[in-house]
Amino acid sequence: MDWDHLRFFLAVAHTGTLGAAAVELGVNHSTVFRRINAFEAQLGVKLFDRLPQGYSLTAAGEEVRDRATEAANSIAALERAVLGRDYALTGEVRMTTAPNLATEFVAPAVKTFRDRFPGIQVEIAVSDTDYDLSRRQADLALRATSAPPEYLIGRRVLRVPWFFYGGKSYLNNRGTPRSMSELANHNLVGADEALRRLPAYDWLHRAFPREVIVATANQLNTIAAMIATGLGLGVLPADQHRQGLVRLFSVDPEFSSDLWLLTHPDLRRVARIRAFFDHLFESLRTHSRLREFAST
Repeated sequence: MDWDHLRFFLAVAHTGTLGAAAVELGVNHSTVFRRINAFEAQLGVKLFDRLPQGYSLTAAGEEVRDRATEAANSIAALERAVLGRDYALTGEVRMTTAPNLATEFVAPAVKTFRDRFPGIQVEIAVSDTDYDLSRRQADLALRATSAPPEYLIGRRVLRVPWFFYGGKSYLNNRGTPRSMSELANHNLVGADEALRRLPAYDWLHRAFPREVIVATANQLNTIAAMIATGLGLGVLPADQHRQGLVRLFSVDPEFSSDLWLLTHPDLRRVARIRAFFDHLFESLRTHSRLREFAST
């Protein structure tokens, strides 16, 4: 058996589509398609039903998924255990974070880190989707969350408040709402189902009728960009504030999230990961933009 097929199988089983699996794995759509077909041929069993909305596991596929997950977890644990003995300040560090955090706050920190540690290469996996650190999809994660996974360790950078925003052109044409009670008379920009794991978007889609939500997206950057064009009003974390957006009023404090820098306990003694973790944390804590919106 080609054990590398398991990575592709688990990615499709997890995401439900070839396209999403390709993004997760960093390959193209056709590679995932070929791998899944080859794996099924190798096993001599159909693992997925090909449906219009995506790939759905068959009964045999569910059994393979459970066994493959156990195998993948064991391999990842072995990798972490071996890697945890690495004390050299050389090699690669892979971290994941959301697009705007990567562009505005992480990228500058990578430059100053490389000035200090030229033997360490940094890879940034940019996504609004949470990577699984237990499976070594990344070594570090910078996430906005109110409840970090219990299997990870890390440090809270700061608290991120959420606000309603509008584009200047929209507010000039439709007027500026002063409170939540006025929002039902406006167009709203929401989030797709995956992003509704965030409390603010879960609330937005439950609180307002579907017809006033004129567009949705699966990335915060895209939601912010649509609001800035004047498409409608929307709710965003303060770190998404940008040119063209007007901050209107805050939302319920319970929707605020904490910005956490996280890693797996097995990796905390890896010298290069620890070095980047500490450097990034200090860079974030002292960043003027982050300090500005955190104190809003």
